[in-house]
Amino acid sequence: MPIAKRRACVTCTNAKCKCSPQSDNLCQRCARLGKQCVYLDLPERKKRRRNDDDDEGGSNSRVVALENRVEELVAQLDAIRNGGTRHVPTSSSTDDTSPPSTGALSIPDALRSSGPASQKPELLDAVSEGYHGREPPKTSVLEGLPDIVDRGFLSVSEAENLVSQFKSRFVWMFPFVVLDPSQTVVDLRKKEPLLFLAVVAASIPSAHPIRKLLADEIMQHITSRIVASSERNLGLVRALLVLCAWYRYPAQKGHVQLMLLMNLCTTMVYDLGLNRLKGELTTDQQRALLGTYWVTASLPRGLNRPEAMANSKKIEECCNNMAVSTEYPSDRCIRPFILAQSFVNTIDSSYSELGESGHDETLVRIMVGAKLRQFESLEATLKEELSRLPNPTTSVFTCNMHYVNIAIRDMALDDEYVSYQTRHAFDQSPSAEAFKTSAYRSSLLWHLLRHSKALIQAYMDIPDAQLSQVTVFTLSQICASLVILPRSVSALLKLIVARQGPPHSRTWPVQGEALDEARAIVDEADFLSTTIRLYEKFRTLIVGLTTQEKGLDVAGTLCCHMSVLASWYAPRVQAILGVDLVVKHPLASITPHAGDIVDVINAANASNSGNTSTASVPPVVYHSTERTGSTDVQQGFPGAYTGAEDGNYLFSDELWASVLESFTSFA
Repeated sequence: MPIAKRRACVTCTNAKCKCSPQSDNLCQRCARLGKQCVYLDLPERKKRRRNDDDDEGGSNSRVVALENRVEELVAQLDAIRNGGTRHVPTSSSTDDTSPPSTGALSIPDALRSSGPASQKPELLDAVSEGYHGREPPKTSVLEGLPDIVDRGFLSVSEAENLVSQFKSRFVWMFPFVVLDPSQTVVDLRKKEPLLFLAVVAASIPSAHPIRKLLADEIMQHITSRIVASSERNLGLVRALLVLCAWYRYPAQKGHVQLMLLMNLCTTMVYDLGLNRLKGELTTDQQRALLGTYWVTASLPRGLNRPEAMANSKKIEECCNNMAVSTEYPSDRCIRPFILAQSFVNTIDSSYSELGESGHDETLVRIMVGAKLRQFESLEATLKEELSRLPNPTTSVFTCNMHYVNIAIRDMALDDEYVSYQTRHAFDQSPSAEAFKTSAYRSSLLWHLLRHSKALIQAYMDIPDAQLSQVTVFTLSQICASLVILPRSVSALLKLIVARQGPPHSRTWPVQGEALDEARAIVDEADFLSTTIRLYEKFRTLIVGLTTQEKGLDVAGTLCCHMSVLASWYAPRVQAILGVDLVVKHPLASITPHAGDIVDVINAANASNSGNTSTASVPPVVYHSTERTGSTDVQQGFPGAYTGAEDGNYLFSDELWASVLESFTSFA
């Protein structure tokens, strides 16, 4: 039997020699030298003791305790993720040698402990992702509750008809949300109830009795599911996009609710990671991402708000993918939508960087020329793609093309856009003053006049039966054109007056060739007649609404604003020229009252009373007039004309700016 290996004896240890055992208590060296061989019983090494324990089937007590604690933490995390709050008892060890507990371990402590990582994948994921609580719910908090069809407010057949109209007609105006032709109303109501409500709200007539109930139902879903419960899924994004595109009710000043819906849509896209997911997105995901970009880039320009989502490589990739998609015919509309709006965004970005130097004529020529060349190339591509689209969509794209032309040239309207206070807060540079009276600016203004009028005409070319399918984004373009058209006329007429010489030497009122030129401008714009035709077109959208209901409808408020704006147009022209060249119409028969004007000016002064950096609007001064035949002779200056028959009010540049500013941000 071989002799067990043991430590060296005392003699060999002192001599630092090798000690080879010969028998149990005698080594070979001591036996050869005749020395006494003594072995000491020293404590075994820790490693040896652990190996012995392993051989005997034991386990390290601390490792066992840590592993048990990790299992407990994992179980607690599973309970929390599943929505439970029950306490998971700590598993205890029956080993008497286990050391006493030193307190609860934190998750990082548990992760640093030994044990196979494959047993703790959920715990590792939770910590690496910054786990701060339970995940958003996977199901709706309103699931199972009866909807408007179940409660009898809308019949099944009517719901099917509205959804069918959306599938076949509305999608061409906003191709970013498409319903599968095979998807039934029952399936849509069950799986995507908010999208169902949004589709009904878009398709339903304005005078339908359940309109307010429908709006309340939609807001209940938004507040309960999206805001309170933080639900996040693709169906909600699609529903929000539809609500934004066909927003009609309730109309609010500044469109606060519409902006909220747009921001919620953007937030949800980011939360779902559609803008950064690697790999190929589904076609519905790509449409949702592109639709959110288009929505948040289109309307903020009309509302004077910053865009919420910028262009990116992911958006360009999805745009190119949808251009070759054959899943739905409306997919071929997506790329033209995105390309046109992206180009408008580049225009705004380029012009915003110019600042005050943007009024220099040389710089304006360079910028406008460059943008026109870029748009010429883009327009050729868009026209080729638009040739394959149905007529209603083509009319909307025609509006878009005119809107792009307006965006390129609207720098020429700066002095008409800027308020009285802003214009007098700083001195104009010589180059800016030279540009304001240049022939090049006059050319830009003529283009603005014609494109604004053409945009409105393109909208009026849409058949009445298809007007309800037009989105709110096209309505915002109509509103912008309705303001830019009279502003262009005003700016051109002021240029004619300015060419007559210094104020003290001008002929007043305007006569001769200058008057003929002014009459040509007014006739070309034909503002009142254009406004009347547009007014009649909009009235088809609000048939059956009461006066109060019209004030809560987007189209209804636009009709009201058109009437007011038309009533101020003739006084503005007369204030500049001293001659009334505008043919009267019943829509424009409202004569602005002197008291209303005083209220406007006093309100402007009151709002600026605490701001010493800006000049206030001068108080109303009633200039005397001298009647010569049928013409009023102004004893003042162009743009400050006492235009009423009784010389009862002052219409100045400042007042005109205050009137127009109330219509600038989408009515």
